[in-house]
Amino acid sequence: MRGFTLLEVLVVMLVIGVLVSFAMLSLRQGDNRLEEEAQRLAELIKLAAEEAIFEGREHAVEFSDEGYTFLAFDGEKWQPLPDEPILRPRTLPDDASLSVDVEGDYVTLGADPDEEDQDERATPSRIYLLSSGEVTPFHITLRRTGEVGGFRISGDPRGRLSFEDTRRE
Repeated sequence: MRGFTLLEVLVVMLVIGVLVSFAMLSLRQGDNRLEEEAQRLAELIKLAAEEAIFEGREHAVEFSDEGYTFLAFDGEKWQPLPDEPILRPRTLPDDASLSVDVEGDYVTLGADPDEEDQDERATPSRIYLLSSGEVTPFHITLRRTGEVGGFRISGDPRGRLSFEDTRRE
């Protein structure tokens, strides 16, 4: 009967270690991707708020089940920002979901605040970034679909933003 040599056992342990490392990295990459998306959203909201002040024009962020779009008020109605490569419409990753709380009210994603015949209970899915520097108070949570915790972006009326990881609460 022949056993394994120490070298063979070490090679097998090395291969198992490499496979486990790749598995852990792929799991972390999913969390990192979600965190990066949440941080991107926070930075884009901050940028849009600053542009609203500098341009003297009202801006908004409109949310849907699929993602979010930055808008500007043209004097008559809200329009997507034209020719804006940074503040372009964004789509959420497939495994992510978004929940929005505006001024203490849960937002129905996809509700069109400009439609007159919509259900009166549907809260507009927008946060407003005013040229005065004021921002609609909000909480946005980006999470993996089916999970409870995620990444929360909050904004106060003065336009201050905060970012926190709520997965460990």
